Amino acid sequence: MKFSPRSIPVFPAVLLFAISACGGADTAVPASTPVSGGSTTGATGSSTSEEIVLRVGVSWLSGSLAPPARFGPVDLGLGETLFRLGDEYRVMPWLATGAQNLDGKTWEISLRQGVKFHNGAEMDAAAVKASLERAFAEKPSVKDLLDTDTIEVKDRYTLTIVTNNPSPILPNLLTPGETAIVDAAAAQAMGGAFNDKPVLTGPFKVERYLQGEELVAVRHEDYWGPGPFADRLQVLNIRDNNSRILALQAGDIDIAAGIPPHGVVTLEADPGVVVRHPAQFQLNFMFLNTQRETMKDVRVRQAMAHAIDRAALVKGVMLGQAKPAVGPFPPTFLTCDQLQGRSFDLEKSRELLAAAGYQDPNGDGLLEKDGQPLEITFLTYGKGGFLPPMAEAIQGMFKNVGIKANIRTVERVDANLKEGDWDASMFNNNMVHTGDSYGTLFGFAKPGAYLNKSSYQNPQLDGLLTKMFPLADPEERRKVACEASQVLIDDTPVIPILHQNWDYGVSNAVTGFDNPYPYFLYIIDGGIGKR
Repeated sequence: MKFSPRSIPVFPAVLLFAISACGGADTAVPASTPVSGGSTTGATGSSTSEEIVLRVGVSWLSGSLAPPARFGPVDLGLGETLFRLGDEYRVMPWLATGAQNLDGKTWEISLRQGVKFHNGAEMDAAAVKASLERAFAEKPSVKDLLDTDTIEVKDRYTLTIVTNNPSPILPNLLTPGETAIVDAAAAQAMGGAFNDKPVLTGPFKVERYLQGEELVAVRHEDYWGPGPFADRLQVLNIRDNNSRILALQAGDIDIAAGIPPHGVVTLEADPGVVVRHPAQFQLNFMFLNTQRETMKDVRVRQAMAHAIDRAALVKGVMLGQAKPAVGPFPPTFLTCDQLQGRSFDLEKSRELLAAAGYQDPNGDGLLEKDGQPLEITFLTYGKGGFLPPMAEAIQGMFKNVGIKANIRTVERVDANLKEGDWDASMFNNNMVHTGDSYGTLFGFAKPGAYLNKSSYQNPQLDGLLTKMFPLADPEERRKVACEASQVLIDDTPVIPILHQNWDYGVSNAVTGFDNPYPYFLYIIDGGIGKR
């Protein structure tokens, strides 16, 4: 499979006709053959009886493997969703074979037959209904994203989903890993053990899992699709980026995920390794904790955004392997001609801080207000990667306008963000994980959603999302998404910084990984193998 970006928000290609609330023409996601997430080229098995073990080094292996956990099940070939993203981020069937939008709010989803869970149980409509309802109960934001009213079994392999409002992109919203299909009966029977050994449908099934250390999975012999072309998968949690690079060069791992800029230079000189460059859909940005007293003032948040010299970061930290970000989405995905970002402007930054009441009474270069210094706790993570040096560079930029930023480097940033003892934090995330901008904007806006680490609420943004949700016309969706992006820029709960590469170092022995997806979508699938 060849992956390439497109210049407008991706929208299901089948939704070519406007759907009226009172019932328009039926529209459908057609049946399709499965597509490998990493690639469909070059995957071969082995002619010998020797066990083929594929070893992958990552930096994020922690927490539960069971959906609705955000990372792990789908990314690592353990689980699958009803729909997935294919070429150019178009939605396509996966565990489903197709979908029909009957009246705007009602979708009929036909399921793939012959799919078995890792325990041998069959996946049918009742099992899918139970899986989705389990996800809703464990993570209410998933139900909110889908805007689900009811889920009913029509027949053994057909599911009917009714939404509260017209939902032209429901298949897109069924692509995130939180909706991966699990054997809900097994989950109930296994209790807490299900988190470390979930029963899913993917090409690999968990043999053992040590949180924060190692995942070992074996071939799912009853897998419905082709492959996998490896007998065993070993995923090692190697948080230090330099150690991950060295492990790849030494042959201890076959794939190193998330290579920093200096590592790309090193690996491109290694004849035994190839560097894969997915499309640039990742955003490097800064969360601002709107629950902290200092960060409640929008002028302070805006001043921080104006203090950051993005061009200097691209050149000095990223070695040119990134592009400055204006808003949350790369322009290759969402084109917003009139988007006004917060560009590097020290004078504007100082003006905003002065308007917020901050002064430098003793001339030491650090601002104060009511006798209290403008001092923030600034989180970063990713030892050996680009985020710590980027945080240090931004720390100096903040100092230029009188803000003292105390950097705290952490190992598990999600856990630290949840604790709330911070003012600002570096972060990376894929901005197009549903193939439509609504999913990401929802994530920034809704309480409990993954991207709302800032504890942010804005009625104006909520209203725009409500307006955008039922729109069937891609151009109308684009316009509202651009307006919502401008609200995020203006209110500044997050600071977009860079759209950087998410690169992989890959051994020449690996097959089926020629065109990986951006930012660890579908790293491992049935098409991957090893010579």
